[in-house]
Amino acid sequence: MGSARRVLVIDDDEGVRAMFSRVLTGEGYSVQVAATAEEALVHVEQKRPDAILLDLRMPLINGVGFLYRLREDPANQDIAVGVITGELALDDATVNDLRTLCAQVWHKPLALEDIRRIARTLLTRGGSETVPEC
Repeated sequence: MGSARRVLVIDDDEGVRAMFSRVLTGEGYSVQVAATAEEALVHVEQKRPDAILLDLRMPLINGVGFLYRLREDPANQDIAVGVITGELALDDATVNDLRTLCAQVWHKPLALEDIRRIARTLLTRGGSETVPEC
């Protein structure tokens, strides 16, 4: 029997981190959480996740900035990333960045089943509602 799939949740909102962690742990995933992009990059370096759920709006380094840093390392090119955002409409520059950086996008609010479905989709490299798979 193999080890649990690893999911990293990156969000500056403690409540969101706790809820996502609870839901995904209940699904049998090994979940790590990070409140900042800097903290997340350390997690990636120490214990490479299979998938990342990423908030777009964070202080200092936002989700797009995190993705640029993540993708600088060729070893991280195949980590599936799902951006979870409360922004209803993303500007063209952000959408283009997310496509270039191979991130899929979902919009809040999310039901618990949505969180489960997003994790399954990322871990099986399925499609998304906004950004096509790379």
